[in-house]
Amino acid sequence: MTDAAAPTTQERVIDQYFETTSSRTAFTEEMKANAVATLGRLLGDWGAQPGEVMVDLGSGMGEGCLFALSRGAASATGINLSGSENALARERVPGATFLDTDLVSGLKGLADNSVDRIMALNILEHIDKQTLATVLEEAARVLKPSGYLVAMTPNAGSPFGSMTRYWDITHEIAYTPSAFRQIGLLCGFKRFDFRECGPRPHGVVSTIRYLLWQMIRLSIKFRLMVEMASTKGGIYTADMLTRMAKQ
Repeated sequence: MTDAAAPTTQERVIDQYFETTSSRTAFTEEMKANAVATLGRLLGDWGAQPGEVMVDLGSGMGEGCLFALSRGAASATGINLSGSENALARERVPGATFLDTDLVSGLKGLADNSVDRIMALNILEHIDKQTLATVLEEAARVLKPSGYLVAMTPNAGSPFGSMTRYWDITHEIAYTPSAFRQIGLLCGFKRFDFRECGPRPHGVVSTIRYLLWQMIRLSIKFRLMVEMASTKGGIYTADMLTRMAKQ
């Protein structure tokens, strides 16, 4: 009888993600408020809405579920393979449900047309293309006809995209708007919107950063127009937001 196959490096890091990667500092009320405010600025009207059923893929320490409930979501469920992260998330966000399972299995346990919004912030880059297709197919199945999947991923179309692509050793892929349309259409989605993950004005410093970024992105746009006669989608931040709909 042979021993079971040794886990891959990818599997080892994911299994110990809480110990090697996660932030395990105490989650004070001030930190909760800051997390909600930051996600609010980042997502805007793409975030959870009052009365919605929300599922958060790769829910980490529970910030996404906390944000959804603060917005008045009817329920928030996190799906995360890391039991250690989930244990902390349950302490931080007792009003949410956290499932100790992989994305595919977690989605397969949900009923057809039962979810208003699926969040996938900083998670889709961790899975291979075959698993991605299955995740998106299951997401399309469980979403209501009017529902959305909102993702944040490394942006391969950015001059700075390789930084986020290789920031985490478990990242498998980076994305472009074109790539999301390809895989999304294949898996049951029909409408796609994209936004940059750049500075959002909410004070003096952030406003200055926002204005400086607009200057930088114009130079990127100009360079692409000179080389390729195309803006290549116009999304140039190192990370990008994608919203996909079934209709």
